[in-house]
Amino acid sequence: MRIFFIIVLVFSLLPVFSQIEKEEELPVIDLRKYVNVGYRKAVERKIDVIVLHSTHFVDADSFSIQGVLQQFRQYKVGAHYIIGREGQIYYAVSEKDVAFHAGVSRLPESNRTNLNASSIGIEIINTPHTPPSEAQYEALVRLIKDIKRRHAIAFIVRHSDIAPDRKTDPWQFDWQWFKISVE
Repeated sequence: MRIFFIIVLVFSLLPVFSQIEKEEELPVIDLRKYVNVGYRKAVERKIDVIVLHSTHFVDADSFSIQGVLQQFRQYKVGAHYIIGREGQIYYAVSEKDVAFHAGVSRLPESNRTNLNASSIGIEIINTPHTPPSEAQYEALVRLIKDIKRRHAIAFIVRHSDIAPDRKTDPWQFDWQWFKISVE
């Protein structure tokens, strides 16, 4: 009789276990076919760094994804992902390709430079006076956890960490909360 109850219990819990193990697919808006500048194709690369940035469109609508992409085209820069104000995750450059987001850069406390070659760049749409939204933080944490499943990420850095003499972003960013959230 005990074996029967154990069997019934196990089978009744199977749907719960399958939901726990099943990873929810990350919803992204794929813009890669519309982005033709700000990156170069790569044959093979080892990705172990994520660089966080802030960007905004300097115009009437600071938070416009179209405006951000327009600026990327103008300056011939790019990023792998862009996080919109409502938490939308835009996929702009394939992870296998090198996006031009880090510029002249050096990994803190090391001699590693040219971080574009080994990193994934994530832009958060906010201004120097407008912090990321709660939805952006949530999307960013989900995205980073997703990236970590595919790559052996050893470093998550801010743009200001790798280019301190010329960059101040990500702006208004809660770094302490974020570091705890992605561990």
